[in-house]
Amino acid sequence: DAGTHSGDATLLLPAQRLHLETHRRVMHTASQMCDALQISGPFNIQFIAQEGPSSSMRSVKVIECNVRASRTVPFVSKTLNINFIELATRVMLGQDVKPSPVHLLDFDFIACKVPVFSFLRLSGSDPHVG
Repeated sequence: DAGTHSGDATLLLPAQRLHLETHRRVMHTASQMCDALQISGPFNIQFIAQEGPSSSMRSVKVIECNVRASRTVPFVSKTLNINFIELATRVMLGQDVKPSPVHLLDFDFIACKVPVFSFLRLSGSDPHVG
């Protein structure tokens, strides 16, 4: 059985019902990986977080890291009103770029990205994926 490709997953920004400690671990791990791999352009990291009632029962693991722009970049750029492709291009050209701090707790909305599949155009296809 195959699962759903991460690019076809539903995405909410900011994440909902995520422990603050888990969010901090994800941010810390992403920063460490970026420094260790000397990444200076667009990248995405896929995490899996296991939530539990206590900190000893919570874990964060990296599934993969891709040094490229993904389908998520336009969604995040539009949601945060920050052109991440422009920023990444400037960084890759060696220009100084000031960090754009984002405080997800300050959002008064939730953005949602959902996949759209053309099952009606694919004769005999099964729309029950997963």
